[in-house]
Amino acid sequence: MYINESIRTSFEEVKGHPLRSFFTLIGVILGTMALVVVLSVLDGVRAAVTEGLNDLGLDGVLVATQKTPTNPMERSKLHISRGLRVEDGSFFTGNDLIEAISPVGETRGVITAGKLTRRVPVYGVTPEFAAIKNRRTTAGRFITDRDYNGNAPVCVLGFKLKEQLFGAADPIGQRVNLGGRRMTVVGVGTKFNMEFVNDDDMRKETGGLYIPFSLYRDMFGKAHAISYVLAKAAAPEKSIEAEDEASRLYAEAHHGIHDVGIENVGKEILRERGKVVVVLRNWKIVFFSIAGISLLIGGVGIFSVLKISISERLFEIGLRKSLGASDAEIFVQFLIESITLSTVGAAIGGGLGCLLVRLVATKFPAGLPVSMSGLITATTFAVAIGLFAGLYPSTVASRLSPVEALRA
Repeated sequence: MYINESIRTSFEEVKGHPLRSFFTLIGVILGTMALVVVLSVLDGVRAAVTEGLNDLGLDGVLVATQKTPTNPMERSKLHISRGLRVEDGSFFTGNDLIEAISPVGETRGVITAGKLTRRVPVYGVTPEFAAIKNRRTTAGRFITDRDYNGNAPVCVLGFKLKEQLFGAADPIGQRVNLGGRRMTVVGVGTKFNMEFVNDDDMRKETGGLYIPFSLYRDMFGKAHAISYVLAKAAAPEKSIEAEDEASRLYAEAHHGIHDVGIENVGKEILRERGKVVVVLRNWKIVFFSIAGISLLIGGVGIFSVLKISISERLFEIGLRKSLGASDAEIFVQFLIESITLSTVGAAIGGGLGCLLVRLVATKFPAGLPVSMSGLITATTFAVAIGLFAGLYPSTVASRLSPVEALRA
C-alpha cells in the first residue's frame, strides 16, 4: 500500500506540473526512442545484408576457369590437356573437402513467349548447381537428374523474367521458344534480396533462365560449353583447404598441367560478412553513445526537478516525520517518484520508437520488426538513470529533521 501511494503521488506530481514534467522527461523520451529505432534499424539492416549474402549463394564456393599455364614446360604440353570437361568431376567423387561440383554454361539467347521476345542470359546447369548456390524455386521445381540425363527440353525462369513474360499468370507448364527450340517451363526462381546486396550476377540470374547442361551443350556447341565450374567446400571455413584440393585434383585430371585457375569466392564472402559485423557493431556503439548522452541529460533533469519538488514540499516532509514517518520511508517515497518519472518517459519514448519503426519498415522488403533487445535495453537504461538520479535528492529529503522542515 505504501509503494502504491508513492506511485500515486508521483503521477499527481506529473499531472500537477505537466509542462515541467514534459521538459524533465524530454531527454529520457528522446533517448529511449532513439535506442529503440536505431537498434531495430541496425538489426534489420544486418538481417537484410545477411539475407542478401545468402542469396548470392557463394558461401564456400570455388570457381574454376580455364587459364594458360605459367610454366613454359607445361605450356609446351598443353595439347595433352583437353581443358575443363564434365568428366573432370569424377576426380572429385568421395572427396571430404569438396561436397559438390557442377559445370556451368553461360551465354545469351533469344526467348519468345507468345508475342513477347527478350534477349536474356541463359545458364546450362546440372542438378548440383541448385545445391551449390542454394537456389530454390517459388513455383514448380528446379532442373533434376532426369532432365539432365534425358536431355529434356525444360527450363526454369528467373523471377524477373517470369514477370516480364507472363505477368501474374502461372507459367508452369507453359511453352516458350529459346533459340528455335520449344521448351516447357517447369519452375520459377526466387526473388533475390538486392536491397543492400546488389550484385550483377544476381540481376542476370533473376532476368535469365536455366536449362539442363546437356541440352545447353547440344544447343550451343560442345567445344565451349563449359564457361566455368562451380565447386562447394564441405564447410565455408574449409574453403582454403578446398581450394588447394581442387587445384591438385584438376592438375591430376589434366596430366599435371595447371591450366585451371581456382577463385575462392567463398573466402571473399566470409571476409565481407566479417566487415558487415564490424561496421554495424561500430554504428551501434556510436548511436548507443548518442542516445545514452540524451538519457543522461534526462537524468540530470529528473535530479533537478526532484530537488525542486523537495524544496516545495518541505512542510509535507516535516509533517510526515512528526507523525512518525521514518527516514527510510521518506527516502523510498522520493526514490519511487524518481523511478516513476523515468518509467513514464521510457514508456512514451518506447511507444514513439515502435511507431517510428513501423513507419521505417516500409523501406525494408522483408519488413522491420521492433528490436526487443533494443526496447528492453532502452527501458532498463532509462529506469536505471531515474534510480541513480533520485538517490541523492531522496537521501537529502530523508535526513531532514522535522523541526527544520516544518520551519522552512
